Amino acid sequence: MRFESVRLRASKTLAAVALSLGLVTSCGDTPPGPAPTTGVPASSPAPVTATTAGSTPVPNTSSTTATGDTAPPTDASFPGENLTPEEAGELQRAVDEGSRPWRLDPSLVAQAFVADRFGWSDTEARTADPHTVEVTDRTDGSIVVLQLRQPVREGADGIWVVTGGVRID
Repeated sequence: MRFESVRLRASKTLAAVALSLGLVTSCGDTPPGPAPTTGVPASSPAPVTATTAGSTPVPNTSSTTATGDTAPPTDASFPGENLTPEEAGELQRAVDEGSRPWRLDPSLVAQAFVADRFGWSDTEARTADPHTVEVTDRTDGSIVVLQLRQPVREGADGIWVVTGGVRID
């Protein structure tokens, strides 16, 4: 029974990753219109409330831009942060100056995103590949798969942003 559960979960994750990749490749770098972000002003430190499976602190940005939703949308896909190139550049500069170092870790960025977007505070993040993170809300078992990218520079010192996601349960 447990093997079937793991197999089903793996199938759902692969389907979500495939859907996410399709969404990411069909999107441009600058989506039209304003969109919500997990951005706290570049000079503000993010409070810490959630933890990863390894007890790493995760920033909570929900007090600044929460949408009021507590669960991912029921349709499969949802938008990411939609930062403009200018906003991404400002964010990268802030991180380069020592602000919000969690932006350098895709798992922490993913957890901050779901805290902000869905109000999730007890989460577990698993990296599926360098640009994909699966986040589980431990309170109700909801799972989302997020696509991330490094919009300013790639490598250990480049910030990560969420480009979109899908609900897989």
